[in-house]
Amino acid sequence: MSNSNKISAVLPEADKTAALALLDEVKSKMPFLISLSDAERPKRKMGPKSIDYVNCCLESAKQYPTKLTLEFDTPEFVKDVDLINQLWTIRIKLADLLNRVDDTMEAASGDAMKAADDVYRLLKAAEKMDGSVTEVLKRIAQFYAGQSKPRGKKPKP
Repeated sequence: MSNSNKISAVLPEADKTAALALLDEVKSKMPFLISLSDAERPKRKMGPKSIDYVNCCLESAKQYPTKLTLEFDTPEFVKDVDLINQLWTIRIKLADLLNRVDDTMEAASGDAMKAADDVYRLLKAAEKMDGSVTEVLKRIAQFYAGQSKPRGKKPKP
């Protein structure tokens, strides 16, 4: 394998199992987490500008409770905003972890594809001297069947 290997690591099965158990424990600490269907997703989502808007309205609701209708549930509004703020800090850590997992998988995938291409190329070269690899080469070649031609090359008429 070439020296361009981006990642060289091993995740022992015991560590993988422990990490999954810790993730299950994190999930158990937030039993209120839900999954929304596409139809249930709110049309309006909070972004950076929305946070200021929501916080300003929350402070206004606290300052002027007599101006709100009796049906308006200020304590529930407070709970929602507090939950968003608490979950935001957790989300930042989770997003960083997920990005690192994705980037590591991407690097390992690139390394594995490069190594696989090297194996295929080397076996094709070896086939010229030794036909014993012909069958495995046919099997490997099937993975390339139907793939588009490389850019810049036009198909032959």
